[in-house]
Amino acid sequence: MLILSRQLPSTRTLQCYLAVAQELNFRRAAELLNMSQPPLSRQIQALEDLLRVRLIERDTRRVSLTPAGEAFKDEAQKILVALDLAVQAMTRQFHDEDAGADIVRMGLTSVINYAMHPRLNALINDPGFARGRPLERAMSKQLVERVRRGELDIAIVGDIAAQSSDLRVESAGCEPMIVILPERHPAAARAVVGLQELGDLPLFWFSRADNPAYYDKCERSFKHSGYAAPRRLEPKDFTTLLACVAAGEGVALCPESMRATSHIGVAYRALPAQLARLLAIDVHIVSRAREARPAVLDKVDTLRAALANT
Repeated sequence: MLILSRQLPSTRTLQCYLAVAQELNFRRAAELLNMSQPPLSRQIQALEDLLRVRLIERDTRRVSLTPAGEAFKDEAQKILVALDLAVQAMTRQFHDEDAGADIVRMGLTSVINYAMHPRLNALINDPGFARGRPLERAMSKQLVERVRRGELDIAIVGDIAAQSSDLRVESAGCEPMIVILPERHPAAARAVVGLQELGDLPLFWFSRADNPAYYDKCERSFKHSGYAAPRRLEPKDFTTLLACVAAGEGVALCPESMRATSHIGVAYRALPAQLARLLAIDVHIVSRAREARPAVLDKVDTLRAALANT
């Protein structure tokens, strides 16, 4: 049956709604979608006007879904999943091999310094590997959502939430964590520094919304270690973070590979071995569970081999 109606929301509108429904925060949803908040709010308002029902309750303190919003969240997710499956089925069956069937879109987590992993770094910087397409760098959570929406085919990410049926997630190693502290801090004289030796200096730390799985893992380790320093939201730019630490505004934790980024006034120090293992960032390769294109599967195999030898 042919449906001819102007009363249908676009897939972009559905994606906007699902981002807000998932995050329950317009700022984080906008970041996830790589857009600003005003157009996101307009998309939600237009959707509510179209449906003639309120989906989201919003005030200065919180965002929540109405009963209608909860119901529509499930329906919108079904629509996008069904559309994604249809596109993949058509691609597998009718894709023109001469029109770029071997093009693979990839993303890399921004929290790892790939220069410290020679084989992987050589691979991702090889124009032939990406076939001239830029490799997107972003937070792990954003990359996972882009794979889920079909905007990327593969992503290398850090710790993420429990696997879901629409994604294939496989472990490919881990990144030990180290501490960054002001060079003049008394603990900087030692090669290995425990959390308790950092004193009351604030810890520059990320928002739980950026990576809930890794955030919760670290919180358990902090609690076990009796570490309860005040928190400050870390700058998104790593160089700015280093400048703040050098100025004595706080301390930070980072993956070991990031110590290659030098900055006057800061010291990188190892954590005790057991704590370093507890805080290590597990690295994963993420692709869609139903992915069957040989080009994508070959890239996953190549990335897996490179990570296994870093």
